[in-house]
Amino acid sequence: MALQIGSALSEAGHRLVSRTGAILLGAFFALMLGFQSMLNTMVAVVLTDMGFGEVRAALPLVLDLPLSVAGAGVALGTILSAYLSIVAFRTFIAGARDSFPDDAFTRNIPLAMVNLAVGGFVYSLLVFVGSLLLLVPGIFAYVVFIFMAPYIIDEDRNFVSALKASYRLTEGERLPLFGLLVIVVAAAGLVGGVVGFVGGFALSAASSQLLNVVIQVPVSLYVTAVMAVAFQQLRDADGSSPSSPSGVETPSTTV
Repeated sequence: MALQIGSALSEAGHRLVSRTGAILLGAFFALMLGFQSMLNTMVAVVLTDMGFGEVRAALPLVLDLPLSVAGAGVALGTILSAYLSIVAFRTFIAGARDSFPDDAFTRNIPLAMVNLAVGGFVYSLLVFVGSLLLLVPGIFAYVVFIFMAPYIIDEDRNFVSALKASYRLTEGERLPLFGLLVIVVAAAGLVGGVVGFVGGFALSAASSQLLNVVIQVPVSLYVTAVMAVAFQQLRDADGSSPSSPSGVETPSTTV
């Protein structure tokens, strides 16, 4: 079995607890706090215009900004989140712990974002349609196409090539990969549930949202690191490389 679940989980932790991991954590913390504040501000302005001023007063992290500025902040935060996710995947796949890969911040960023956006929509649609067909096809689609994003990010593929490559890479490893996903999703759900319970009953609204960000960021980055390590394990076992994928279409940087 090429996929080593225990190794993937432990190695992901080592890559997260490193200099590059700490920098990514700090960047995501700052980004998510700003994004949450802008989102709350946008919601507060809309609610006030609708005559629900008392609801606005209960929202935390609200800034005195017009709707257009808050909306622009949410849009910018979404773009920056996608950008940092690209950097994180490239860093974790490379196993770079002390310094970031030379091209992690600059290589084909716009094309990667476009392919991730379009491919993400297609991937979600496949999972949704499959889930309507007695659930099992949806789970199958979720597993076999899970490495679409790493292929786009690390090998500069278009989303069609990335979907095909992910399907091929998971052949013979789908049950262990499903097991890994169950472990990761269950652990993330447990942490989120505990944090939500504590925040809902013991903290103020502002403190609860801050706690959610503090917990959500490392959990999300750890999941990213696990997927990166699993992708690296399977690709190395497959004998393919970013420069010459084995038995798959030549990487393309066009959409």
